[in-house]
Amino acid sequence: MREFTFSIDYTAGTDPMMDVFIDYPSLVARGLHGCVNDDAFWRIERFSGPTTALDAVERLHLEEDVRTESVTETDYLATEHHEILERSDGERVFYTYVERISGGKSVQTLAGRYLPRGSLLCSRRSQGRCEWRILMRSDEKVGLLYDALSANLRSELSFHMGHLRDADRWGHDSLGTVSLDPDQRAALRAAARHGYYRAPSEITLDELASKLDVPRSTLSYRLRRAEEQLVTEYLNGV
Repeated sequence: MREFTFSIDYTAGTDPMMDVFIDYPSLVARGLHGCVNDDAFWRIERFSGPTTALDAVERLHLEEDVRTESVTETDYLATEHHEILERSDGERVFYTYVERISGGKSVQTLAGRYLPRGSLLCSRRSQGRCEWRILMRSDEKVGLLYDALSANLRSELSFHMGHLRDADRWGHDSLGTVSLDPDQRAALRAAARHGYYRAPSEITLDELASKLDVPRSTLSYRLRRAEEQLVTEYLNGV
């Protein structure tokens, strides 16, 4: 098996869904995608973040006239079906089936055209970037996919090549983001951003609590709970 990775960066105002990630930097989505053919695909995507961001995501899924998939200059026409599989504080999980696609092209439809049947696409969306990782039986025509993506992106998008190599580290659930309380997630992100987890640490817990304007005991509790869940999830997957 082979894997191909790349990312696409979006500027604000280009794609309604990606605008939500730009407006809410703590929002993260991980998805699994399968191509039925070059004009139909399915997706299961888990969104984690603040409730206001998740509500905006849900509205976009339910608005029939919103098109957020095309990466080319032309918007596509399609029939879309959306179902909410899970709704909770801090998370939404959506199932999407898109068919009878015409006009513009998406990553999924281009993959369906050029890659072997049965290829699996994984995505991660955060801020203005969508990262893609594709598992496939053969990379014989991956160059055609690369050419189609890099040459035909709409002008507000930018393509970044990752790697093409033998597949590895696929032993975990790509949708298996740990379900963290929004306060725990924010504390963990702030700790990482300010160098709390670096060796040596660049900030003390007291200093970080002061920056975040929360009591030291509260911050310590949020970090411990988040770390416990991360470690548990990791050990369950090895």
